[in-house]
Amino acid sequence: MKRWLIPLCAVATGLATLAIAVAFGALGEVKAAYPHGDFALALGAFQRATSMSEFYALFGNPPDLGKLAAMTAGNRLDLYGFIPVYTSFMLFSALLLGKARGLTWVPVVAAIVACAGDIVETTSQLAVSTDWAHAAQSLPTVAPGCWTKFFGLAGHAIGCSVLCFTGARKRWILGVVGLAPLIVTSSVYWHLAAPTLMTMVFSVFWIALLAVGVLELARALGGSPQPAPAPL
Repeated sequence: MKRWLIPLCAVATGLATLAIAVAFGALGEVKAAYPHGDFALALGAFQRATSMSEFYALFGNPPDLGKLAAMTAGNRLDLYGFIPVYTSFMLFSALLLGKARGLTWVPVVAAIVACAGDIVETTSQLAVSTDWAHAAQSLPTVAPGCWTKFFGLAGHAIGCSVLCFTGARKRWILGVVGLAPLIVTSSVYWHLAAPTLMTMVFSVFWIALLAVGVLELARALGGSPQPAPAPL
């Protein structure tokens, strides 16, 4: 296999992940219903909701149809665009760091778990926003899917850290950064930290993963030999 193939795939899917993340706020329905840029906060609260009272607080009762339309548009982009792209990014990043070593399966399995949880969460949210009359029937699977996703994402980060610490090339900075998502996700789950902190640490970790992909792609395309161990 060409040395540049896996890094190229990691970089391409990483850039696509960032592009789609930005695209959520550009959706027409989102801009109309959340003109002050608070869609991400509302979506996060929707994902973690465990009661109809939380749904009512988000959408009203009767619901604001504009906000339901925004959630439908956002979750469709999530389901058909964001989830497959970021899952691909996580898988290619794991392969990039693991280089077919035995421990590569750890972040790979975690990425698949995260993807499955996100699909459950997102399809449940779509059921709520497109069929409000039966929202209570879809409520029980929203939050469990959400937390399966986030702990899967955190597991992927931990698995990548393991690869960083055990590989021939030690990537100390990325490895340490990869420990943060599990700590923060656990803290948010137990109501010890603000949910926005999860977004922050996952963003930092994924950007660091993308940076490593860019570096590896440059080395592969430059035809340089494997350099000495580096911190990132």
